[in-house]
Amino acid sequence: MELYVIRHGQTATNACKGMVGRKQEYSLTEKGEEQAKKASEIVKTLDYDFVICSPLARTKRTCEIVNTNEKQVIYDNRIMERDCGEMEGKPKESFDYPHYWNYNYEFDIKGMMSIKEFVSTIWEFLDEIKEKYPDKKILIVTHNGVCRAIGAYFNGIPEDGNLTLYAHDNCEIKKYSVKKR
Repeated sequence: MELYVIRHGQTATNACKGMVGRKQEYSLTEKGEEQAKKASEIVKTLDYDFVICSPLARTKRTCEIVNTNEKQVIYDNRIMERDCGEMEGKPKESFDYPHYWNYNYEFDIKGMMSIKEFVSTIWEFLDEIKEKYPDKKILIVTHNGVCRAIGAYFNGIPEDGNLTLYAHDNCEIKKYSVKKR
């Protein structure tokens, strides 16, 4: 199985370095639309069988733009961004953001999804598609948090727990391969 993982285009909240979770819908900015159009040039050269996409508006729009090959799209709630609870929309500087993506640290903020629960959800998703589609090439259109969890799945959780090591820029595409056993 091969995965091409792309993060959605820029939103206004991304641009102002705010917390973007799953509670609110965010549209792509003009720059985000341009990022997706640029990424579509790369995506059209990729050999993929279908797309799995987060059902949030910013990923759906990115998918519409990049999926120029018009492959089947499957929406999956498991690859939505991490729920950041009461921090949704707030500036990242307003709390200890580096710990937010640290696997070894847990926040106690109302409504916030635990980092371990989030990573576990993404890893279960990956285990399932690995089993279900062992010979497929899949384009995944998702969020930066999911990209971080996917990076950790394939490369391991760093000793210091810092998952930002696996962050994607908006519309950055990374490739991962699962070898047949």
